[in-house]
This record gives sequence, structure tokens and C-alpha cells, in this order.
Amino acid sequence: MAITGFYKKVQGIKTYFETNDGPEDSPYTIICLHTAGRENRQYHDILEIMEDKYKVYSFDMPAHGKSWPLPHNKAIDTFEGYGAFVWDVIQELDAKNPVVIGCSMGGNIVYYIAQNYPVSAILSMQGADYTPTVDARILEMLDHPYVSVQHSQIEYSECLIGRACSEEARDFIMLGVAQEISSTKYADLKQYTGFDVRDKMSTITCPVLIVHGVDDPIVTEEMVATTTARLTNVKKLVYKPVQDYGHFLIVENPQVVCDCLDEFLSDL
Repeated sequence: MAITGFYKKVQGIKTYFETNDGPEDSPYTIICLHTAGRENRQYHDILEIMEDKYKVYSFDMPAHGKSWPLPHNKAIDTFEGYGAFVWDVIQELDAKNPVVIGCSMGGNIVYYIAQNYPVSAILSMQGADYTPTVDARILEMLDHPYVSVQHSQIEYSECLIGRACSEEARDFIMLGVAQEISSTKYADLKQYTGFDVRDKMSTITCPVLIVHGVDDPIVTEEMVATTTARLTNVKKLVYKPVQDYGHFLIVENPQVVCDCLDEFLSDL
């Protein structure tokens, strides 16, 4: 197993990538999008599991992990800007047959990307087309000088984890809480709570896979069902509920994610 890290400039931002050095004849290039406030290490297990079959890239969005921020130490705070950045990442990588996969914030944005850019397929995990879930007063406090975003988010993040998550995976998820940057988390959740692409869901035509950890209290089965109902023109639509796992599915159960994705892509 080998994971290789490197930098590329995207929109002038020094952006950190990791890849599994998968086969050059991979039928698809898989592009991985992390959750709000976190970074690409969430995909290490998936990179490893997929290394013999698919070329996979994960990367840190600006102001996350090892990537440089926007000017004045800012992060992208609109889903339109986020989607445009991801598409420029795909272009910089010269990714062939890109399949964009994301969880939570990343699970939302794949819908916007599929509406606006020619990707081969998408996988949404813990995503929806409308997520007005963060109260404006809470959002404001995420980047307040009197509030520690790391401490204030401990119990909230922990309640999103599924009951079957291993202790090792749980520890890694909670480490991510301790490493969050307040201004970055604010920007992420600002665009997350303002995310609304319901009116253009019928424009998505590429294949769509939805894998949902049903223990997630913030992205409910009802939200996923209403999102799925608006995908009326896709070439292929598969929904896979995963019992006993929650919001951080890519860390909680990476094997089931890989199994679902491989089965989905093999049948395209």
C-alpha cells in the first residue's frame, strides 16, 4: 500500500492532494470530497481499499488541512464557489472519466457539480439537495473570539457517529474536531446551511449513487428520500441505506462505501 502526497496550484491556491497510485488504465478517476471543517485523511482507508482497481485522489479544500487558504486566510463560503473549485481540481488533474464522491458538505456539493459540470457519475453520502440545518445564531458563534470551536463541537460531532462505529474510527473522527479552524468551519457551515439546489435536480443526467448511514440525526432518511425523488432524469439511480452507521460514513465504514461504489461502477 502506498499513498502519495503532492501539491498543485488550483485557482492560484497551493492545494494538497493524496493519491493511491492506482492503475493507469483505471476506468474511472475517483475524486473525494471531505466533510465540513476536516481534510482529506478521512479517505485514507478508501484510497487503500481501492488501490488495485481505481485511481483515487483526495485533497484538502483551501484553508483545510495542508492546503493554503484564500487571500486573508479565508475559506470558500458559497457552494457555487466550492463547486467551481472542485471542477478546476478535476481539470488540473486531467482526470479521465471523473467520478466525484463526497460526504456531508461534500455529499451535498456533488449534486451541484452534476448539475453544472460533465462528470461521469457521483456518489452522495450523508448529502441532500437542501440543508437549512444550522441556526444563524450557532453559525455566528463558530467564529467568535469568546468561543472555542473545537470544544463547542465535541458533543455535537460525537452524536452524529453511528452505534456500530469502531473505537479507532471514533477516535479519528474526534481528533478531527480538535484540529478544526474556527473561520474555516464557519465558512463551510455557512455554505452548507445555505445549500439549496432543489430547482435544478431534474437537470442531473449522470448516474447517481446514494449511500446513507441511517444513524445520522442531521441528514435524515426523509431528507434523502425527498432529494432522491427529485432525481427524475438520471441514467441510473441506486440508493443504499447502511444500518447502524452515521454521518461520517467514509471513516466509520469505508469498506461498505467501497463495495457499494465498485458494484455501482462495474455495472455502468
